[in-house]
Formats: sequence, C-alpha cells, structure tokens
Amino acid sequence: MWRMSKVEAVAFIMIGNAERQVHWRVKRDAEIEALRATTTKAELALTQAENHLLRQRVLDLEKALARRESAAKSAQTKAASEVARLKEKNKEIQFKLRQMWEYNNEIANGGGLTFKASSLIAKALHPDATPSEEVRLEAFKAFSAWKGDRDAARRR
Repeated sequence: MWRMSKVEAVAFIMIGNAERQVHWRVKRDAEIEALRATTTKAELALTQAENHLLRQRVLDLEKALARRESAAKSAQTKAASEVARLKEKNKEIQFKLRQMWEYNNEIANGGGLTFKASSLIAKALHPDATPSEEVRLEAFKAFSAWKGDRDAARRR
C-alpha cells in the first residue's frame, strides 16, 4: 500500500479542505442567489398586487368624482329649470294682478262699487252674524263714499 508522508498528507488535507470550502461557498452562494431570486419575485408580486389595488382605487375615485359631478350638474340643471319655471309663474301672477287692479280701477272710476266697499257692506248685512256698531258705521261710510263717487263719475 502506498503511504503518504506527513507533508503529503497535510497537502492532501489542505487541498481537500480548500476544495471543500470552494464547493461549500459555491453551494452557499447558489442558495443565497436562489433565496434572493425568490425574495425578489415575492416582492415584485407584492408590489404588482399593491400597484393593481392602487390603480383600482384611483379608478373607483375617478368614477365617484364623475358621479358627483354628474349629480351636481343634474341638480344645477333642475335648479335652473325650477328658477325659470318660477320666473314664468311670477310673470303670469303679476299679469293677473295687474289685470285685477285695472279692473278694480275701472269699476271705481266708472262709478262701480270697489271690492273693499262691497266687503264692508256684505259684512254689515250678513244674516248669520249681528254686526257691531263700528262695522255698521264703516259700511255706511263706504256706501256713502261710493254713492258720492258714482254721482261724480256720472257728471264727468
């Protein structure tokens, strides 16, 4: 059998240890790279998922903003149409009021009985309620004023 000397044995062990260390380092580096690659892939997947969630949130917020703007425009349009409708109604009522004033003025100027005077007289002559002396006096004054105005209108 072949025998090694101590120097040869030490050299064999050293070479063996050096080779083992290189082998161990290569194996360790490969494991580290594999872990890094796995970690990087996991971080990338997590980041992509987070990015997707954030984009979805942005889209949801944009849709909500669009809905609110649409609702605001709709409400504004409804309010504008309501304002226009009320203005038109106001014009109609003013026109009717103007006609009523003109009619009452024609009656008063033509010698007819005014609404106020006819109301006072009707109140004084109502059969269900006995009028007070003040009500009778006011009705008499209104009737006398109407009679005087009517006679004056006839003379014109």
